[in-house]
Amino acid sequence: WDLWTQALRTDSESLIITSSRKDALTIWANMGIPAVSLQSENTMPKGHVVQRLKDRFKNIWCLYDNDYDKESINPGRTFAKELSDKYGFTQIEIPTSYKSKDPSDLYYKHGKQEFIKVINNLINK
Repeated sequence: WDLWTQALRTDSESLIITSSRKDALTIWANMGIPAVSLQSENTMPKGHVVQRLKDRFKNIWCLYDNDYDKESINPGRTFAKELSDKYGFTQIEIPTSYKSKDPSDLYYKHGKQEFIKVINNLINK
């Protein structure tokens, strides 16, 4: 878990799990919501580790990449769904209309204000 220690030290009730440090930092810096990332989109975390997050944070969202590989499979979306289903997290996704594969891409293509608006809309549903 990247940024784990820093996230646990915040006073936030919310956490976003992403697929990369770059995305976690983009979210944290612009939204003020702590974010962590796993090292891979195919390694399921251990239950006792996830329980520590669930004990600490009231709201936990999974926001993984929307990109596709050459076989038209979306590994980010697939893993976020598995992770959310297994541990009871809320899966959120950047709408495809933004043509942004991840949070940092959304910020780069659409700017800070639109980034904040999109993320707020996702977490306040």
